[in-house]
Amino acid sequence: TMKSPPSTDRFHPIKAKSSEEKPADFFNRYHDDDISPSSLEIGGTDDAEEAWSDMQVRHSQEEGSTSSLIERGINFARSSKFFVIAAVAILFLLIFLLSKIDPNVAVAPIRGEAYLTTNEFAGIRIAKPNEAVLVTGGLGFIGSHVVDLLLHRGFSVTILDDESNGHNHNRFAKELVPHDITVVGDLPEIGEGSSFTHVVHLAAAISVAESMNDPEKYERINYGGSKKVFDWIRNYNQNVSHSDDDAATFIHKVTAASSAAVYGDPDPALLPLRETAPYGGKSPYAETKFRMEGLMKDFVEEQNKHEGPKASAVALRFFNVFGPRQDPKNPYSGVISLFLEAALHEKDITVLGDGEMTRDFVYVKDVARAIVMSLLQESTDDEATFDNFNVCTGKSITINTLANQVREKMKSSSQIKHLAPRDGDIRESSCNSEKAAKGLHFTSTVSQEDGLKKTAVWFGEQSTDSRERKLHYQS
Repeated sequence: TMKSPPSTDRFHPIKAKSSEEKPADFFNRYHDDDISPSSLEIGGTDDAEEAWSDMQVRHSQEEGSTSSLIERGINFARSSKFFVIAAVAILFLLIFLLSKIDPNVAVAPIRGEAYLTTNEFAGIRIAKPNEAVLVTGGLGFIGSHVVDLLLHRGFSVTILDDESNGHNHNRFAKELVPHDITVVGDLPEIGEGSSFTHVVHLAAAISVAESMNDPEKYERINYGGSKKVFDWIRNYNQNVSHSDDDAATFIHKVTAASSAAVYGDPDPALLPLRETAPYGGKSPYAETKFRMEGLMKDFVEEQNKHEGPKASAVALRFFNVFGPRQDPKNPYSGVISLFLEAALHEKDITVLGDGEMTRDFVYVKDVARAIVMSLLQESTDDEATFDNFNVCTGKSITINTLANQVREKMKSSSQIKHLAPRDGDIRESSCNSEKAAKGLHFTSTVSQEDGLKKTAVWFGEQSTDSRERKLHYQS
């Protein structure tokens, strides 16, 4: 009888129960828990024990290898190198996601109902708990946009306004209307549940031309009214410092509207204008705005003489602001709204003078953003501070260029006619915006032409709504 050849290593290979199964199939078919010496067919008892022992060693080595990999992974995750790599990966992911955001897509507000694009609230944080802002002049052209922006970022807003320059009511803000800044009793009652952390002071008489005819009005409102507002802030903070009310909050900052009119008609060598340019105002409007800045300096210096909470102050020198909600029916309104209104109704566009005067036109939502950015800028000093900043685009155009742009945007056949120049008007105006860029991190995001396009669309919509309302009433 033929005998099988002897094994050279004294180990008989494991044979699957089915002669057609391969060893790899066998190990796949049997789970580790099911494997035992009795389930295997091995050449002999000693061989079976040796095979089983060898299998256990290999199984233990495999488990040890897996455990070692897990331990190394955990140790790596705990290492600083892992966190650096993870942080870099997250940063690149954020950059990628931000690059995909369309700056023209409107974002829902935290409060209110104004949807704003990312450019329109760029650089402005979300409100902290209990942050509340008093906005004087909050129903006006600029003020109503400031209110929208503050609500959008979650701030509680109170509007104080006498309705002389606008009726842009907002049902999401508390309104003290009609209240006059020149009447002390009309300012919020101190210690009666009203709590504020910031103040935006925009209430003012606003026309260069009107101020030439009624300087007393501008003295009473722009200077006298502003003094009452700053006195009220100081009294408010003093009351809070002596209050037992844990919910009472200090006013940390006040931002007020000044004007580029304080520069007057400067020497061309000073252009573009920096904040260090000397006063050169040519109207009672300009004079009262400049003297208001002096009140703000005194307000800060007086606080620094005493212990207790202090409010810093910022004056923003607006150049030519334009945009939606500027009232074209007001003869003292901005030139862009007057031009758009004329072009809309195919009337003559009237230019005062030869039209070669230059202006820096800045879009109203950029102005609102500059106001809020200055308001929320944290002071690193224990003492109150004062500063002023230009708010502009840094680019100027002539009035003739503007008139032609308006005709083009409105697709109007209006004629451009030139009239005599107006007293108090400035020949050349151009602005240096570097200080605001460095000090407030503010730069305009809307060009003059893009802003004009947006404003023209708004004027068209307002005209359509007006015609539909008129037809409704007639029917």
